[in-house]
Amino acid sequence: MNWRFEHYETLASTSDLCRERAEAGEQDRLAILAERQSAARGSRGRSWDSGEGNLAFSFLFHFSDNQDFRAVLPYLVSLAFYDGLVSASGSDTLSDQLRLKWPNDLLLSGRKMAGILIETSFLSGADPSACWAVIGMGANLRQAPAIEGRQLAALADFCPPPDAVSCARAILHFFDDWRERWQGEGNKAVWEGWMQRAHPLGTRLILQRHGRETVGRFAGLDAQGHLLLTLDGGAVVSVVTGDVICE
Repeated sequence: MNWRFEHYETLASTSDLCRERAEAGEQDRLAILAERQSAARGSRGRSWDSGEGNLAFSFLFHFSDNQDFRAVLPYLVSLAFYDGLVSASGSDTLSDQLRLKWPNDLLLSGRKMAGILIETSFLSGADPSACWAVIGMGANLRQAPAIEGRQLAALADFCPPPDAVSCARAILHFFDDWRERWQGEGNKAVWEGWMQRAHPLGTRLILQRHGRETVGRFAGLDAQGHLLLTLDGGAVVSVVTGDVICE
């Protein structure tokens, strides 16, 4: 089943438009791209500078509500984002430098290059389990914004960047692939795929949540997909939410 694409020169936010369409009863499998966003949003209410020539892309799909899918959705999206960028770039060595960072960032040579925003809600109608999801994706393809105190990267730093439309189509192709694989093989295949593309085991991480910082080392994912962090004293904790910084 194909995705329906809408391409705009300028939007306030591709995710906001997707959300408005979802709340108005938009059909499944809509993708919206913009050459530039004037009010892009990142995770936890942060602003996001999409920049000229970069990827500003959101897509809407429907699903039947269940806890298993909600738990695996961020990983399906991250895997599709990673594989789509690698495929669209045409680079044989990009995967050596590109890493997934829990929960929703992509790092290029240790610097943030891309991020994901996931929003879900219930569809209005007779079926109480029918839901929609809007997935927003931003990637620095041609240039990275200058933000004080942050180290950001652009794909152009590493290889000739693909165009945004090619990236979006590749990402959706891999999203469908990973969703189908999850349906056939279950969570384990998704956790393993994510681990193969993530920062290595033992990477030193700083976890920020509830106004506090916790320092430890990446110890993988548990059976529910939660981050496992080995603290300096040796204890292993399971993390459901929070911001992570790679040292």
